[in-house]
Amino acid sequence: MQRSECNNHRAVNQANASRHKLEATSIGGCVCTRHRCFVPHSMVYFQKGERQMNMDYVLCNALGYNTEGLETALTFYDMNCQYNKYLLHGVKESPYLAIPFGMEIIPGIGLWHVHGHASHG
Repeated sequence: MQRSECNNHRAVNQANASRHKLEATSIGGCVCTRHRCFVPHSMVYFQKGERQMNMDYVLCNALGYNTEGLETALTFYDMNCQYNKYLLHGVKESPYLAIPFGMEIIPGIGLWHVHGHASHG
């Protein structure tokens, strides 16, 4: 996991913290905002903090589920600013992951995280 270049993004910076007594540290998943429901096969447990490979799996499953004809996917994730830097590389390196051919992914982040990018000076 790469350290966050954001202003102390806790989920990224604590991904490798010691949690040896926990089976899972949190969960992640994808929701279809059009239909307001979780996408089947797109939920994961995070075993060691919020790790990119878990979200790669979730996102690829969500983008491949019932998306025929969908040319663009707008994704929101509180750490998309970091996540999307490595998404395509992670998908390309894995024999188990794929994004539908020709689908454009437009990343977005929530307003509360934008303030972590404010210049301090």
